[in-house]
Amino acid sequence: MKRNIAILFAAIGLLALLSVCAAVLLRPTVATIIRNRFERSLSEQFQSRVTFSDFHFSFAPFPRASVTGVTLSYRNRTDIPPLIQVSELSMAVPWRDLFASQLRIRNVKLKGLEITLPPRQNTNYPPRQRQASDLAAKYPVFIDRIETQDATITLLRAQPEKRPLVYQLHRLVLKNVSFSEPAEFDAWLSNAVPRGEIHAQGNFGPWDSDTPRATPVEADYEFRHADLSTINGLAGILSSVGRFGGPLDYLDVQGTTVVPDFTLRRVANPVLLTTKFSATVDGTNGNTYLHSVEAHFLHSVLHTKGEVVDLESNVRGRTINLDTESNDARAEDLIRLAVRTDRPVLRGPVTFEAKIHIPEGNEDLSERLEVSAQFALTQGQFSNPAVQDKVDVLSRKGLGQPQNNEIAHVPSHLTASMHSRKGVIDFTRIRFEVPGAQLNLQGTYTLGNGDLAFNGDLFLDAKLSQTMTGAKSFFLKPIDPFFRGKNGGARIPVKVEGTKDHPVFGMGHEKAAKELSQDAS
Repeated sequence: MKRNIAILFAAIGLLALLSVCAAVLLRPTVATIIRNRFERSLSEQFQSRVTFSDFHFSFAPFPRASVTGVTLSYRNRTDIPPLIQVSELSMAVPWRDLFASQLRIRNVKLKGLEITLPPRQNTNYPPRQRQASDLAAKYPVFIDRIETQDATITLLRAQPEKRPLVYQLHRLVLKNVSFSEPAEFDAWLSNAVPRGEIHAQGNFGPWDSDTPRATPVEADYEFRHADLSTINGLAGILSSVGRFGGPLDYLDVQGTTVVPDFTLRRVANPVLLTTKFSATVDGTNGNTYLHSVEAHFLHSVLHTKGEVVDLESNVRGRTINLDTESNDARAEDLIRLAVRTDRPVLRGPVTFEAKIHIPEGNEDLSERLEVSAQFALTQGQFSNPAVQDKVDVLSRKGLGQPQNNEIAHVPSHLTASMHSRKGVIDFTRIRFEVPGAQLNLQGTYTLGNGDLAFNGDLFLDAKLSQTMTGAKSFFLKPIDPFFRGKNGGARIPVKVEGTKDHPVFGMGHEKAAKELSQDAS
């Protein structure tokens, strides 16, 4: 018995010794096999020349490889940075998969990952005939998990003079990575403008080695704590959720946004702004094309489409071109957004169409904003009692009933065409109507201080003498012919000056203007 036990221990010792010897003797061979398979797979999959600074393979406590200085040069090009660079890479290979027909790698950890996608351009390279399934058959590699932190993705522009787009990834996890099927991914990254954090989760791939930018992706995203103050002229904290998909070049995005405190910094009247949108993002340059945006704030709804594009290579920001319309807006809501005031001067339903242009530049958004618009206000009421009183007086005089105090709180109807630039609104046409009177004006309104400078014509249903009573009416009758308007009424040249809070109405004929002003007061 003792002899049998001794023989057993001797056999175990011999096997252990043989295993150690085999590991020592086979280590260089195994390392070379693993390295060659790994290098060929990377080279074929990414259409790149692959180099390592060092490749180290060990058996204990389980087979694993450590690689430093990994560089993949796309199509061996030297005129652009390498497609992929990794300062350190480690991977574990299970014993049973070491020499299997499919190389299965359990876990890969990367440090110092830098991905640089080449610009979109027409090349003379012939299209590849092999499909992903062919690559999977020739280079069968499956990776359970890839993880990296503090990585960067750089998108080179087709125009060399334009700065590349750089995205900082705090953490990236890829699962079930192969040549033939999409991989699952989980990514956390920073967005530069507006500055905020994005979390995306979905499927990526398989990698398109001919055109890396054509690699497909489908994912849900969350964009949190985006600081709109990183855009000159805006303020507020934005959050957004949605989904994006397509090739990296052109991602279709659908989602919603919420900004509890949206405002123009110059105006500083924050409002809750929510949107539902559909857009396409060009991955080659970051340009965004808005197919539809439905925005809600206060009691108004706006519909917008347009683009946010980079046109100037040496100018900060992007050019914004938007077409906006609404059949469900309120004058007080629009004024609250555009004018620094505690109480909007005018209230009522508004319909409008507008073209918005914001060129690139370092100036405040309000200095760059250009708007061309046509709008119509119906059933308007002025919030300032003094202004509304003047409107009521105008209606009484226009109807030829200057002492009829039952004519009060009359609704105002306003249509206009305007162009706004650098904080000054140039009205090319304004038609203001109340019962009995129609005022046609043109002129300017300054957003900053509320200055008014308008001139035009006032048309009344009544004759000029009918706007007064007693002796004043009698002495005005001789000059009625000089102010004859359409349909037997009056036409009076007018001007509007002062400010939005204290407008001053006048007539071109000084004496008549003085009399009308005194009576109105």
